[in-house]
Amino acid sequence: MATKNQSLLSYQQSQAARAALTLSQKNVIDQTSIQAYKIKQFEAGRYRLDAIDQKKLRDFYETQGADFDEIDAGLKSKQESEIADSNMQRGITPRAGAGFLISGEVSQDQVDSVLDRMEENDSRIAELVGSAYQTGFLGGVSDESDAAMRELFGILAESHLLFRFLQGKNVIEPAKDEPKTIGDMLSQWFKGSPAYGVMGLTDGDAPPKSKAKPKEKAEATADESED
Repeated sequence: MATKNQSLLSYQQSQAARAALTLSQKNVIDQTSIQAYKIKQFEAGRYRLDAIDQKKLRDFYETQGADFDEIDAGLKSKQESEIADSNMQRGITPRAGAGFLISGEVSQDQVDSVLDRMEENDSRIAELVGSAYQTGFLGGVSDESDAAMRELFGILAESHLLFRFLQGKNVIEPAKDEPKTIGDMLSQWFKGSPAYGVMGLTDGDAPPKSKAKPKEKAEATADESED
């Protein structure tokens, strides 16, 4: 029989336990050694921790004094209150189903790599958004601010591409030597990203397929079978 510690832990339970213990996400990350993006995405309802990390997290909360019987009772009461007054609570209360489905064709290693990259992008986006806007010597946008905006738009585009990849869709094709579309330009820019290979994109174009070679191979196989 499974023990209490082996029970699955929901993101609502994690949020409630952490709040009851007055711990920040950073406190939990530092003391459990669970990767930061996993805790953040899990508590946002967008990621499911594996059984090992769920158990580690629940064990941690319980050793700190969390009582999950009280937590579950509080969550049930809160849910009933939200249903009774949904118009007031909508928009500030986490809702089930607010996350997104991850394609079964994406491996767990790819998911981890992509989410790590998106977490890095979030940090860099925060830095760029908070940077000072500067004008040039003769007015207009300074070179520094122009470069920052270009980088910001590029990172935002990359995060969107990675998000769509997790859903099972590649929005861009491999980078081309001579771009013909804006998508080609985006692909060339994205080629410098550590996540480029994770999405299954390769350097340059694949060589054109020859129709003759498969036929010749088939004929050779047929000749060999007759010998």
